[in-house]
Amino acid sequence: MANYALLARDMMQTELAVISGEASVEVAAAHMRREGVRSLIVHYPGHPEVIGIVTYTDIVCKVLAEGLHPATVRVQQIAAAQAQAILESADVQSVARIFREAGFGHAPVVDAHGTLVGVISMTDLVTEAITEPD
Repeated sequence: MANYALLARDMMQTELAVISGEASVEVAAAHMRREGVRSLIVHYPGHPEVIGIVTYTDIVCKVLAEGLHPATVRVQQIAAAQAQAILESADVQSVARIFREAGFGHAPVVDAHGTLVGVISMTDLVTEAITEPD
């Protein structure tokens, strides 16, 4: 049975893997591998706001499948610009609906002031919502 009482803050990952939009895709892929993650929050150095999110799917579909060289493509060129943030107070159904309607599988999570507090994926949603509460 799904645990619909959970909120995004209960399911999100708080240890964020972040990368500069100016970094190469090659560096991003190495960072993902090293951190054991499938997405990175993208920002510009010196600017606190999130400018997007880049996923392993972006790398495969927008770089490798197009025959581009990961060392010459910048993360900002392939990142999902203006990644739709999810409020940490959003419930399971709201998060699922956002993922379905927006067609993505990862999103930054923000508090009521718009401050980045985590990242959530479809995997987090399914794993946490389907698991029986203790």
